[in-house]
Amino acid sequence: MRLNRLRVSNFRNIGFADLEFSGTRVFLFGENAQGKTNLLEAASLLTAFRSFRTRELGRLVRHGEKLAQAAFELAHEREGDTRILLSLGSAGRKRVELGAGTPVARMRDFVGRFPAVVFAAEDVAVLRGAPALRRRWFDLTFSAADGAYLERLQRYCRALEARNRLLKAEADAPAQFAAFEKVLAENGAEIVAARERGVAELAARFAEIAARILNRAVAAELLYAPSRREADAAGWEAFFERSRRTDRLFHATQKGPHRDDFRFRLDGRDAAEFASEGQQRGLSLALGLAQLSLLRERTGVAPIVLADDVLSELDPARKENFWRELGDGLQVVATGTVLPADAASWRIFDVREGKYFPR
Repeated sequence: MRLNRLRVSNFRNIGFADLEFSGTRVFLFGENAQGKTNLLEAASLLTAFRSFRTRELGRLVRHGEKLAQAAFELAHEREGDTRILLSLGSAGRKRVELGAGTPVARMRDFVGRFPAVVFAAEDVAVLRGAPALRRRWFDLTFSAADGAYLERLQRYCRALEARNRLLKAEADAPAQFAAFEKVLAENGAEIVAARERGVAELAARFAEIAARILNRAVAAELLYAPSRREADAAGWEAFFERSRRTDRLFHATQKGPHRDDFRFRLDGRDAAEFASEGQQRGLSLALGLAQLSLLRERTGVAPIVLADDVLSELDPARKENFWRELGDGLQVVATGTVLPADAASWRIFDVREGKYFPR
């Protein structure tokens, strides 16, 4: 897949930008806080209309405006020349239009069709940050690979919010609890099964790539750590029923897929605690490359690579390993405060105060 043109309006500090890309290497060059990452963030919405920087999409709308938009012109392996318009309201409402203004009724019909993989310095937080950050990363990955996963996750989250409201109200409503718990159980069982399959696929790729990125014989492991295991939906339903009394004390559902975690190990030890800073950054790159491989296989589409000033912090050997792993043929849109050594092979835009000037 190739991004040939991107137009953005009222997005963070960008009033209006219209960029035409050519070739497979695009570089956004400028000082910090000028709008490089903001444009990359707009491009990343292609995957699932989710930002890699915030959960609150309303924050993406420029201050004082009511609507932000990103319009894409793509060359796509399966769908040919494609136009997409993403519209986002300041209250968080979103709309996707394909082609000549045809709205997409269900997000599962959009998610994953136009994959983009982001590499950012903040990715290391997936390894050493809170479990919620890891769940968000893996949920986005599995949603992009399978639209049905996103629908199950959405149904689970709606039922979870409803059950938690009953718990906070200390409601004596067994029929209502049972109704929401049935939805939790049915979708939770499917989510856990999909996570197990997805982690197994990612883990094999992650281990192989990490050894090459870190340039040594290391044993890198990715593990799924569910908060609870049940054999099937019936087991989950019985568990949620048994848990009502305890959950009432906390006014929240204490266990379930919404509390799952994912662990990273290097040479048998917790990577968040024992790996060096350089090793952690290498592992985060390996995870992103494993994600790219998985999405490419599952969707049959070559993702766009969005690299946000991530390579500047790598030593020369690991930087070279990254480019070797990435290979040829993928479109890369990168940002930085220093031009790449092979600048002549990049399409370069100078970025100043939310404006983009082609060289």
